[in-house]
Amino acid sequence: MSRNNQTETNIPDGHWSPSTNQLAKWVADYERDGFLILRNILSPEEVRQMREELIAAFDGPDNAGSDSDIIRHQMFLNGKIFEDLIDRAPAIDFLEALLGPDCHMISMNAIYTRPGQGISTWHIDEAIHFPRPPGVPLDPRIPTPNFVVQVMHYLVDVDEELGPTQFVTGSHRSGRAPDPELTYEEQGVHSIIVNAGDICFQNGQTWHRGAPNQTNNRCRYVQQVSYSCRFISQRFYPFVNYHMPEDLLARSSPRRQRLLGVHPRGPYG
Repeated sequence: MSRNNQTETNIPDGHWSPSTNQLAKWVADYERDGFLILRNILSPEEVRQMREELIAAFDGPDNAGSDSDIIRHQMFLNGKIFEDLIDRAPAIDFLEALLGPDCHMISMNAIYTRPGQGISTWHIDEAIHFPRPPGVPLDPRIPTPNFVVQVMHYLVDVDEELGPTQFVTGSHRSGRAPDPELTYEEQGVHSIIVNAGDICFQNGQTWHRGAPNQTNNRCRYVQQVSYSCRFISQRFYPFVNYHMPEDLLARSSPRRQRLLGVHPRGPYG
């Protein structure tokens, strides 16, 4: 079995909490490779409804005022199906194990990639957290810092032609931006071939891109949710004066309220 394939886990759809041993394995696989794929997480009905609501969101204005034809922001404001994604098991159990029990959601964006489109430039999502000078080895016993995780929920089957998410395995440990060779410690590009209902967790330091949609008549629908450690601020436009809707907070459980940003007083405030 290749190292890339070890990042994949097949589980039955539905809401359930993984065991301590299962969580430990997921965390180890993720920390090794910089991404983790879980198969068959969303039910067919969830996929259908979420895809329909995502498409409808692109027929109207963006919640954050963006004029992008690829991205819609703050999708948790677009109905219950997206609200429920905030703390959906088993994804949230993995995220809390990785980021801590006081982590929160920092964004929820929808991606609608039509033929010819794609976020196809190789990149990382953030500034480099753990720079490594050339020639300085990183002891494999040392985990790299991970403050932000993006979760991609695939709402359609994605093959090579449709434009899969692509990673360079292990590159989150490189301490640098993507290089032209797109290899890290003999690991190259890995395409995430998925079915509707699969999800992928991504370390923002991993070299990645969304390959271009090369089909003539198919679209790629992905619902993203990003989470961070508590000390990373949320990314809801217009940022400093964004106000979470009171009715959303009122109908949320304590756990969901925390994921929406309701925290006790801490060292920074």
